[in-house]
Amino acid sequence: MEITDANALADIVRQAQQGRPTAQRELMARYQQRVAGFAYAITGRSDSVEDLTQVVFIKMFRALDRLDDPERFEAWLFRLARNSCIDHLRREKWRRFFTPIETEHETIAETNTAVDSVELDALRHALQQLKPKDRALIALAQEGRSQTEMAAITRTTVSAIKARLHRAREQLRNIYEHDA
Repeated sequence: MEITDANALADIVRQAQQGRPTAQRELMARYQQRVAGFAYAITGRSDSVEDLTQVVFIKMFRALDRLDDPERFEAWLFRLARNSCIDHLRREKWRRFFTPIETEHETIAETNTAVDSVELDALRHALQQLKPKDRALIALAQEGRSQTEMAAITRTTVSAIKARLHRAREQLRNIYEHDA
């Protein structure tokens, strides 16, 4: 089923809220790749994407009945995704802090991906230097979200989004140029 407008999406969300499995599967199929891409953009780690995507959808299904405005589903879903990714990064930071590095960890070979170029690696490195909230904004902008949509997802104002996005892009440019 192709979702072409907001009314059709809202109808599917209402059906999913009523517990209809076909509507729930449709929402998952419709948003799985986008949520996974969004999670990757924020975390920068492909090994976490599948788990994070699953966590987001579990949270979505558990809280879907509390969504008052089905027309705002997409902003609500990406807010769940953003918060889940930021929580994951916080947990990872503490886990690394409290996990001792053993000598056998030093000999683990890195996986080699033939697709990566030097520039892509530099950009990924620069993105990782940004705060998770700034990476989330850049990911939303890259996905083609309007500033109004970004404001709804992050629960802030359009003017705050403009300022934060400008600073994040400027910081990304500076880091990228410094590393290049």
